[in-house]
Amino acid sequence: FTKFNLSSINMSRRGKQGGKYDRRMSFDDVKDERMLVMVDKLCIWMGGVLGEKLNRENLITQIRNGGLMCKLGEEIQECVDNYKNTAEEPGSLPKKAPQNINTECSGRSMEARENVMKFLTWARELRVPESSIFSPDDLLKLKGKMNVVNTLLAVARRAKDCGMAADIDAPPKIANAFKGLEEKFGKKFEHTANAFGGEKKELKTVSTKLKSSSAWKIVQQ
Repeated sequence: FTKFNLSSINMSRRGKQGGKYDRRMSFDDVKDERMLVMVDKLCIWMGGVLGEKLNRENLITQIRNGGLMCKLGEEIQECVDNYKNTAEEPGSLPKKAPQNINTECSGRSMEARENVMKFLTWARELRVPESSIFSPDDLLKLKGKMNVVNTLLAVARRAKDCGMAADIDAPPKIANAFKGLEEKFGKKFEHTANAFGGEKKELKTVSTKLKSSSAWKIVQQ
């Protein structure tokens, strides 16, 4: 009988397609439960909007060439256009979604960089705080995947402001744990910390819950 190495098979499905397993392509190396909650909430929302099955294992692979993020921009832009037509003072908002996108390009190609840059330009027009905008190399060179998640959550909150359904707030039982997130991980996360955290309270009971449960179970509560 032929023996199969199941661990190798599983690893081949994750990380780089057709290459060696790369932990940067999943979230296996992220240990902070709050960060994993952010990833799960984003996957549920973004996957629902786009009709894609997104999770911790495939999110970076799916969005790396920027194409899927630009498709997200197209979906949000419809809500933005409706909002501009109905709101009394909508303010400055993007006139159109990212244009001329190459969805088939490699994540390491110049076309991918162009896709990402177009998405970030659109996100700025959506008035996502500059402090929450990731650097292109955070995604293209895998230098800061949590910065990417943070930006996409900020985009989701702006989409919600424009009338799009976006259940991306932290569950009430753990929301308080997000206060101070920016103190540990930098100013880029201040917007998420404030949105998720609400008023600052004692953290003792919440931190115990985070240590004893998986982020996925927390999100589902």
